[in-house]
Amino acid sequence: MQPAVSDHDPVRSLGVDGLRGVSGSGGCVVCGGAANAGPIGVWLVVGKEETRVKVSILISTGGGDAARYLEAVEQAGGQGDAVYLPHPDVRYDGLILAGGGDMHPRFWRSFPRGSRNVDQARDRAELALLDAFAAAHRPILGICRGHQVVNVWAGGTLIQDLKPTLAPFHQQPQGDCWHPVRTKSCSQMGAWYGEVCAVNSNHHQGVGKVGRGLVATAWSEGGVVEAMEHRTLPLWTVQFHPERMGEVGQVIFSQFIQLCRRLRGDGEV
Repeated sequence: MQPAVSDHDPVRSLGVDGLRGVSGSGGCVVCGGAANAGPIGVWLVVGKEETRVKVSILISTGGGDAARYLEAVEQAGGQGDAVYLPHPDVRYDGLILAGGGDMHPRFWRSFPRGSRNVDQARDRAELALLDAFAAAHRPILGICRGHQVVNVWAGGTLIQDLKPTLAPFHQQPQGDCWHPVRTKSCSQMGAWYGEVCAVNSNHHQGVGKVGRGLVATAWSEGGVVEAMEHRTLPLWTVQFHPERMGEVGQVIFSQFIQLCRRLRGDGEV
């Protein structure tokens, strides 16, 4: 018997026709944090003062506490909406896929072998989000589970349970593990953190085969992929949790918000 598979096609969102974006009146990119929101990503003139509208970020979560993600986005100059099973709304300036339980292995044509806390409704919702935001050329940041979901969306696979020799470096009963990672030169991770840096960790799964268009940019002991970026899309992923790393992790959110500003037309910031 063959395992059940998804009808999701991770390649369709990468076509040329899908990268044209969404335009509103006057050629401004239409973004927003609420269903009835008007144009965002423009300069508002109030009297003689110009006020820049905050970058709007959709954060897809598992329904738990998203306070640290929201705080990190706000500190970077953005405004986040944390939603469980959100609709693909590309009026937002960017998308963050937050951490959570494991992805069901059916989505990379495999059987369950150690997966935990699976939520297939969230899996499907986030694959649809990736289709929509990639087609609109909106920036995407995948964190922990989000790092893995992006890889599956791009046609990659996951390791359902890290080898026992590696597991203690990546997960413990309480709190985060900390370990060094080696970064790829000429990558975003290398530019932010240098050749070697320390990151936190709380996961038992990892990236297996890297998906199409993605490039691994950081590795921990045993070759576990700790970060990726896309060759043509504004898409970054990390296996660790920058929202729990203080000022060191805040670098990633600041860079992500700046990327969102540039792509919505604010220019260099």
